[in-house]
Amino acid sequence: MVSPTRRLRVLIVVVAIVFSFVGARAVQIQVFNGKAVAAQAATDMTVARSVPAVRGTITGRDGSVLALTEATVNVVADPKRISTNGKEASTMTQADRDKAASAPADMAAIIAPALGLDKAEVETKLRKTDSQYQLLAKQVAASTWSALNATLTERGFLGITRESNPSRVYPYGTVASNVVGFMSDGKGAAGLERSLDTTLTGTPGREIYETSPMGKIPLGNQVLTPAVDGTDVQLTLDPDLQWMVEQRLAERVKEVSGNWGVAIVMDVETGELLSMANYPSFDSNNPGDANAEDTGNRAVNAVYEPGSVQKVLTLASLLDAGLTTPDTTYSIGGSIDVGDHTVKDSFTHGNIDITTRGILVRSSNVGAITAARSMSAATRRAYMVEVGLGTQSNLGLPGGLSGSVPAADMAQYQADSMAFGYGVSVSAVQMAAAVAAVANGGVYTEPSIVKATGTEGAMNPVEAPASHRVVSEEAANAVVKMMEQRTIYNDAQIGIPGYTSGAKTGSARLASTSGGYSGQVASIVGVAPVDDPQILVYVLVARPDTEGAGLGMAGPVYKDIMSLALPRYGVTPSAEIDKTQLPLVKEEEPRR
Repeated sequence: MVSPTRRLRVLIVVVAIVFSFVGARAVQIQVFNGKAVAAQAATDMTVARSVPAVRGTITGRDGSVLALTEATVNVVADPKRISTNGKEASTMTQADRDKAASAPADMAAIIAPALGLDKAEVETKLRKTDSQYQLLAKQVAASTWSALNATLTERGFLGITRESNPSRVYPYGTVASNVVGFMSDGKGAAGLERSLDTTLTGTPGREIYETSPMGKIPLGNQVLTPAVDGTDVQLTLDPDLQWMVEQRLAERVKEVSGNWGVAIVMDVETGELLSMANYPSFDSNNPGDANAEDTGNRAVNAVYEPGSVQKVLTLASLLDAGLTTPDTTYSIGGSIDVGDHTVKDSFTHGNIDITTRGILVRSSNVGAITAARSMSAATRRAYMVEVGLGTQSNLGLPGGLSGSVPAADMAQYQADSMAFGYGVSVSAVQMAAAVAAVANGGVYTEPSIVKATGTEGAMNPVEAPASHRVVSEEAANAVVKMMEQRTIYNDAQIGIPGYTSGAKTGSARLASTSGGYSGQVASIVGVAPVDDPQILVYVLVARPDTEGAGLGMAGPVYKDIMSLALPRYGVTPSAEIDKTQLPLVKEEEPRR
């Protein structure tokens, strides 16, 4: 029989052996592996997260905000932390365990109504104790989060936090939406939001801090690299004018059962776009509700043959080259052969002697072709390129197309077609800028839509757009005077009360995606006042058929828009308006 004394000795030896193993392990951990263990512990306690930059705002020329970022947050849950109420499991009392067990249901009853969520779904997420991250709601208003967090804190609940997820808001909704665009998944997806995404986004920062089951350790190691906020962008667009133009354009397209329309208002001298309206359009806050083709910008990404508006450019080039004058006459018949086709005028006539002025006012295709044949195709092409045709604009809007101008060695039928607006394709903003060059005394200025950029309210004007002379001042003024005669010819429809103005109408077939033509574009471009053109308005209305023309289809919209824009920008009314109709056909007497 083993004595009690021997048993005690054996027990002491066993205990000593156990403690020696424990001590050795402690020495190994603390001495030999101390740095590695400490590093691992620090890593387990360290959290790193991105600090988003505030996206720059987009404003109109008057400072009205078209796009801004609101400080919304994602509300997230840590079910693992909730399951212990933020405590170490080994230190939990029975009261702690009871509270943790009922916490998912109790918390869901608070969270669901505050965030507009289903209580059962929230509770299910809060019970996923093997997870430390459950997204409950995206882009919640900061005020909503603050109220929710205060309630949870008051009730002693832990495990619900927020992470920054700013939301993009468009206060004007549909106004200029085709220009401003929208965002998707945190990135610009259309319009200037897309093309200026890098500028607007800025540079995110980074925060690294130590945490515990109770949350961030206030005196723990923390490293913060601040975010650099994005750049603000101010546009040349006038939001109030833009709204009015959009409303009137939409009304007219609907009135004539059109497919789509575009209206542009431009400052003749600076090239600044004061309005660029599209219809159909969309709300930048809800782009998913619109048809995809309506979320682009047809002013830059729809190309078409300009029709008779092109005659403004054709005659400007002939006048600049000294090949014609406003009173030069051309003997023409009612039709002319162009390649394998016969081109006719829209008005019926026999053999007449029509003036250059008459070619523009009566929109004679036969006259334009006859006059243009005095200039080589290569030279005429060079004039068209000088006014921006066939070249993509520098507006920076996504999807912009350059259109096309035939090569310098084009066939004669192509040169003839180009004279009256076929065989060449343009975008609306290209054509507006080209005619603006004529109105601006023959100086072409690149169109622009960004006025200034900056941060924290300090805006710096962007570099002035490039400009160059394309025709002489004498030639340009002569064309504007001929455009005035076009207005006088249909003064009741397109004359602007109180102002002298010049216009040119046009219509052309629309190319079909399957080949050939399908529908047409009716258009009108005009400038005012004639003696010092300051505002240009260009309106297009696309129809599925070939009924109507520029005067009747687009003319009423043009008249209303120009009548709004001139007084809005303080353009002084014309002191005297002479409505004498000068000769359009040889031996005509002036008509008053």
